[in-house]
Amino acid sequence: MRSIAGVLGLIGCVALVMPQLASAQAYPVKPIRLINGYAAGGANDNLARPITQYLSETFGHQVILDHRPGANGNIGANEVVRATPDGYTLLFATSSQLTINPALYKMPFDVLQDLAPIVQISMMPLAIFLNAEKPIATAGELISYMKANPGKLSFASSGNASINHLAGELLAMITRSPLIHVPFKGGGPALIDTVSGRVDMIIISVPTPLPFVKSGKLRALAISSPKRVSVLPDVPTANEVGLPDFQAQAGTGILAPAKTPRAIIDRINTETVKYLNSADGRAKLEAQGVGIVAGTPADFANIIRSESTRWAAVVKAGNIKIE
Repeated sequence: MRSIAGVLGLIGCVALVMPQLASAQAYPVKPIRLINGYAAGGANDNLARPITQYLSETFGHQVILDHRPGANGNIGANEVVRATPDGYTLLFATSSQLTINPALYKMPFDVLQDLAPIVQISMMPLAIFLNAEKPIATAGELISYMKANPGKLSFASSGNASINHLAGELLAMITRSPLIHVPFKGGGPALIDTVSGRVDMIIISVPTPLPFVKSGKLRALAISSPKRVSVLPDVPTANEVGLPDFQAQAGTGILAPAKTPRAIIDRINTETVKYLNSADGRAKLEAQGVGIVAGTPADFANIIRSESTRWAAVVKAGNIKIE
């Protein structure tokens, strides 16, 4: 009787798994929508396009990049949450959407309950860039100046509650030295006013200010990631300058609605990782200054969980609110 029960149980398991396997083998049979919660033409768009092109060729059906901007990506993400969990509506998300928004907005969904992480695409380190006219040459000198002159240095951001803003608040929290936050409507104006000297510094993704570093108008002081970056090989990491908790990176990844069949999630992960590890994938993405991650769905979920906890603490400590 026991062996009969065992066989029946095995048959039941197979019966549950077979439809998912068949679904994954047939998938996709029509175009896939990859929703980007930000406007076309930005960094997100540039990262997603070579991936959608590769997946379109691999799957034999077009992967369409669909821009649904608004509420710092929440509008696009909410559309994915409400979509049928069949693998035909996916989300290309930023780390701020997934890990910062929940601490700032009254969210209409729970990131890890209502979305299924598929693959983390990239992590792009931020760095502290100081106007070159300031008499500060190193990160150590910056920290000393901040502590001796609390509330006198200003930093620019691409907007209130942006990753640049939170990175500045994190630096102030770690050093226990307040900074003056100057928000702008976008990273471009924030960078220009830092270059001109109207604002003292900016904490921004590494590739963007490089022309101004080369021209001597900005000074790069520290990288907010565990490793140095190839485009700024002489700039130390936060660890090296005694700020091991100053970790701020802008990431991207692909997610699906919760309850999407695991076999479909695994197939998208496998094909995306294959591209990210290819010579073409690495060349196109690393040219944009990002670090490629290409991990498992579980890896991505763990990153979202840990980063959400960390940024929630920064939002609370800085009393940051959406304006």
